Amino acid sequence: MSNVQAGVVPEAQEDMPFQREAPMFQEAAWDNGDWSIQRWLERTAWRTLKGTEYGRPPQERGVLPELFTDPLLQQVYLIDLAIFVGGERTSVEAVSGLLRCAPDESSSVYLGTQVMDECRHFEVFCRRMADMGVTPARRETLVKRYTTPAVRKFYDLILEQGDKRDFIAGSLAQNIVMEGMAYPLYRYEIKYWSRIDPSLSQIIKGAFADEAHHVGFGEAMMRAHMKGLDPGRRSRLQDMLRQFSTLMTEAFEQVINHYVGLYQECANQYMPVMGDVEIFPGRPMHTITEEDQVRLLLSEIKREHDERAARIGVQ
Repeated sequence: MSNVQAGVVPEAQEDMPFQREAPMFQEAAWDNGDWSIQRWLERTAWRTLKGTEYGRPPQERGVLPELFTDPLLQQVYLIDLAIFVGGERTSVEAVSGLLRCAPDESSSVYLGTQVMDECRHFEVFCRRMADMGVTPARRETLVKRYTTPAVRKFYDLILEQGDKRDFIAGSLAQNIVMEGMAYPLYRYEIKYWSRIDPSLSQIIKGAFADEAHHVGFGEAMMRAHMKGLDPGRRSRLQDMLRQFSTLMTEAFEQVINHYVGLYQECANQYMPVMGDVEIFPGRPMHTITEEDQVRLLLSEIKREHDERAARIGVQ
């Protein structure tokens, strides 16, 4: 009679001949093993979000009381949240579209985790708006109001690639351009709100960690797919990158033209609180105007965008 038949539970053994390194998916040249659901669990659920609720500490401390009483500060705060919500909702839709046309199993599995990430980002920023007393209906009004024409075109160009089921163009648009833009933007916003609402900074920091990983996936996967691409296809992708670059510039110019005055007035009022925050390396906030901050941020985004495009072979 075997141990199983006898109801005996075998002792744990470390030397069983399981083939832990054997491939579990069809071969994908770009995949080094960092993009699985297991890695997602280790990176997100078990580490970056440990001890949080909706990305923030359960017990919030350090929030400036004026956030609940000063209409100007609230307006600037809600503008930023509306921008976050609009961007993350677009990412949910875009990545869901890419998942439908993924070319291999590794891409499908990773994009499944990215959809979850983007849904979580959308949820936590909606939650923060609700924390501030903003109803879902008013939230949608704010998102529409603060989505400038250039940003709307930017989003539409991303979503268009998924509608065409063009995985390469869609991946370039979402995981190189969109996520690459969010990377320095979120890095900036973490610092900007650190003295006003440390919890919002932590929420953004959690999203930032995810975006950095999404960009890493985009670069790894795109480098492999770009090899041997025919010149005509490569040229069309380069044209799309130029469109995105133009729209990024237009979007930031529209923010400067419409909202930078509000941000400057708010910053002036709260400079004693946030003036020594090093918003850029070696540049405390009190030494640089809000307009110059926006222009420096755009310059940083474009520089990283160009470097990333060069690394994947689309310049």
